[in-house]
Amino acid sequence: MFRSLTVIRRGSLLIVTLLLVAMPLVAVPTVVTASAAHSAGRWAGYEIPRTGRAAGGWIGGYRIGATPIFLVTPSREPNRRGYQRARLVDDLSGRSGATRGETARAAWILSKYGGYRDATQAAAVDASVYALLVGGRWSTSGARGARRINETPDWLTVRRFARIMLNESRRHAGPYRVRVTATGTDVGGTIEATVTVTDGHGRPAAGLPLTIAATGAASSRAVTGDNGRAVARFAASKAGWHRITAIVREVPEHRLHLRLPLRRGQAAAAEGGDRRTLVASTLAPVRGPQALGLPTNPVTVAAGSPAQVAVTVTGDGTSRSAVGTLYGPAGSASLAQCAGQSVGTVRTTVRADGHYVLPGLTPRVAGYYVWHVAVAGTPTALPVAACGADTTVKAVAVLSMTARNPTTLKAPDNATVDVALSGWSGTPGVDVTLNVYGPYATEQALRLAGCKGTILDSPSHKMNGGTTLPFSTYIEQAGWYALQATTPSTELSFGAQSLCADAGTELHVS
Repeated sequence: MFRSLTVIRRGSLLIVTLLLVAMPLVAVPTVVTASAAHSAGRWAGYEIPRTGRAAGGWIGGYRIGATPIFLVTPSREPNRRGYQRARLVDDLSGRSGATRGETARAAWILSKYGGYRDATQAAAVDASVYALLVGGRWSTSGARGARRINETPDWLTVRRFARIMLNESRRHAGPYRVRVTATGTDVGGTIEATVTVTDGHGRPAAGLPLTIAATGAASSRAVTGDNGRAVARFAASKAGWHRITAIVREVPEHRLHLRLPLRRGQAAAAEGGDRRTLVASTLAPVRGPQALGLPTNPVTVAAGSPAQVAVTVTGDGTSRSAVGTLYGPAGSASLAQCAGQSVGTVRTTVRADGHYVLPGLTPRVAGYYVWHVAVAGTPTALPVAACGADTTVKAVAVLSMTARNPTTLKAPDNATVDVALSGWSGTPGVDVTLNVYGPYATEQALRLAGCKGTILDSPSHKMNGGTTLPFSTYIEQAGWYALQATTPSTELSFGAQSLCADAGTELHVS
């Protein structure tokens, strides 16, 4: 049964020689044509006695045009009518046919050694192909196979060459594999591409010519070394994914290029010197810089309210994380830095170029803060970080008061009012002023005035957050008086005033 495969690629073939033992076994393929049916003529080999069968009269190769062929059915009639076009066969299976492994070995010998026009080598190829595809009496030590070899004028060399070909095919025959690997780099660096070729048994395949090409760079030619590898280096001038492609030529076949006879019962043949071209590729990442912008205008927020940072990102469009940390508080804007104590860390995901707002963090202590934002790198973009987006957190002052003797004063007398300042703890201190409005003739007139108008007295004290101080004011006239405490805005606090006409903020002096 014949099973055909699709040709991957066929290319021009180069001369390759292989020195083995004392005499050369040369693997030089000829140019293979796509000719249709042709009659074959003798090409390279030796005349031997005729037997009336295809194996008699000649040991070696024939040719159809410029294409060498070797018979694969020795017991059939000689082929005098010609051959069909070649078809690819990877397994000559059947009740008495060659196995897939034997087919691959015969194909390897034909590909490797069947294209060189030398009588002794062609005779050895002929004998080796019969040994693998027919076997038994047609093996190199079988009755018919050994007799044909012995009928040549240089039978010792033919036998030695055939033995070498069979041993080498056992070691190397089968589908060859190509693998390309490449190291990533940064813009301005170098991509190192390694091509590894292995034979049908996974061993290094040496001596195969190849071309390695990279996106945007000149291609490089090389030959695989004893380790089956070839290395090329390419300058990386642009960020992104760079495709590295290897084209390996002169690869030995693992499939027969089989030519069936035009007339049933006559001999079939397989082409010699056919080679394959294998292609493999990979992608190499080249990293370039990405840009990160932070706001330059300082931001002010109230303590206990969320603080956010908006960033501008320009990169490669790959999904990646942006991490923001809010550092502080510091005692002054000049001392704020992206180190030390922090409020916390937030993150978001960035993709396309543009503006992104990170989730908020809530500072509860007045002071000076600064954001540190880091955008992760990708295979084609370098990581980037920045420190900035200065943020001032201001305390929200809360003033309240309680008059100690709001209804028992008799003029003239001193009134004492306890003023409490809250909203943040400790320093820095702020100036707090107690405004005394009045006198009003009635309580209704006081309320209608709404802590506006003439201020009778305005004592001040410097207070720290979280403290209560007594304020004293001298009252000379009878009447109703309104009390209201105020504090102005500072760099680290918002101004505030107590409620007007609230409980404990009125005096009735008799």
